[in-house]
Amino acid sequence: MTRINDSETLGLGLGLRRRDVLRRGGYSALGVMLALATGRGALAQNAGPSLGNIKANLSTLRYGEISPNYADAWPTTIGTVKGYFKEVGISNMKATMTEEYVAGLVSNSLDMTHSDTDKALSAAVASNMPIKIIGCFRQRERWILAARKGINTSADLKGKKVSGGALDGHNTWVLKQILIKMGLDPNKDVEIVPMTGASNTRQMAVITGTVDAAVLFPRHRAGVEGAGGKFIHDELVPAPSEAVIALEPWLATNKDTAIAWMVADIRARQWLFDPANKDEAYKIMRDAGYEIPPAFEAQYKEELDVISPDGGFDSAEVMDTFIAELKEAGDISAEVNWRDHIDLKYLWAAQDALGLPRRPASL
Repeated sequence: MTRINDSETLGLGLGLRRRDVLRRGGYSALGVMLALATGRGALAQNAGPSLGNIKANLSTLRYGEISPNYADAWPTTIGTVKGYFKEVGISNMKATMTEEYVAGLVSNSLDMTHSDTDKALSAAVASNMPIKIIGCFRQRERWILAARKGINTSADLKGKKVSGGALDGHNTWVLKQILIKMGLDPNKDVEIVPMTGASNTRQMAVITGTVDAAVLFPRHRAGVEGAGGKFIHDELVPAPSEAVIALEPWLATNKDTAIAWMVADIRARQWLFDPANKDEAYKIMRDAGYEIPPAFEAQYKEELDVISPDGGFDSAEVMDTFIAELKEAGDISAEVNWRDHIDLKYLWAAQDALGLPRRPASL
């Protein structure tokens, strides 16, 4: 596997959530392909080939990784080290760390890429590009509110300062939902303050008391609790928030490669989800150049709780709800119809070949 820009990305602090890391879109090269047809394609109805017959038509696959978070690269790294990609004919699984992943598809420097679901949908609609979601990476997210020492209940939060980062960001929307669940009025009971920077910045603000509580992630638990604080709300919610995407013309030409990639990727995820492989899974990533603090290993189960084990997500209804939340938060246009921009035939073919149930079963 090839990763670039390590000197620029790994030093930023591993585990950065891409909603914090990536707030500018990768649209700079979109214009070069606006003439492509935007045919939506039929959703998959037929099973793919048997496992023994799956073979990529391309020996090299150029894949975009969107974050320096080691967990984002877990499946592609494991699939490379374990030889799963080579077994299906992808002898050169070339993964590139880049913020400009949509532009990479458009300029033909990437074949497929990891993507935020909202960015994929927004790019497809804004540019009228034939971008297709073909699988899911993170299928859930944790809604966590971390509080400083001395804040233990919702009552303790009244009149206090809280933050989700940018006021117009997804995390601030999540913050408001958490406050409502805790019986507080986000508009009256607390002061929501904006913050720049990534989630690590919010963690330090909680630890130092600059803010009284903030939306954080599982990896921040040790730091918060070490300073006497606590997670006063921690909830796992369905959210197909990260996807695998490709351009429809590339998929039409390289169907065999797309299915083969899915098979190898799912095999890597299935291996990762076996608790017996935990130690080796972290060793593989450290050997690949990722610095993973021991405290992160304590979050193994919590990290896997949000990753899809089979490239799919629970149901169309779950996606409907998630898209409605993105629209309410202002992350995507109200006009977006996600079903116009998804094609799971490659995923379903891979799931069929591996003897797994189709997930989702239908759209």
